Amino acid sequence: MYKQLGLLDLIHAIQVKVEAKTKLRCYDAVPNNAPSPFYFAEVIAKRPAHTKTMYRDVFTVWIHAVAEPGQSSVRIYELIQLLEESLTEDIILPEGFELILQTNNGVQRIKTDETNEKHAVLAFEFTVCYGFKCKI
Repeated sequence: MYKQLGLLDLIHAIQVKVEAKTKLRCYDAVPNNAPSPFYFAEVIAKRPAHTKTMYRDVFTVWIHAVAEPGQSSVRIYELIQLLEESLTEDIILPEGFELILQTNNGVQRIKTDETNEKHAVLAFEFTVCYGFKCKI
């Protein structure tokens, strides 16, 4: 039996990469009154994507970028660019798992929150192999 990648391990790997490359906090749950700017990562979906030779899962993750309050959109655009650049480098998964594909699916939306903070949502997909099939 093969062990699948846990959601905690995936989110942790994303947080480590984003925080190291952007120098900003990446939460899995945003505390009350957390000072902006920051990022927030959440797993939206997980689906199997097995091939003839591999057991694979595809994880869809939304990463929220939250800028400081203000009228200008410049800061949220900077945060989007920082995030996209940080995830051009592959995340590091625990031993026993192989990252097959890491895809940026782009900005899903940009809005202004009730706190006057600009808030962008970007979607990423991570295809992870957790075992190989073999015939006996």
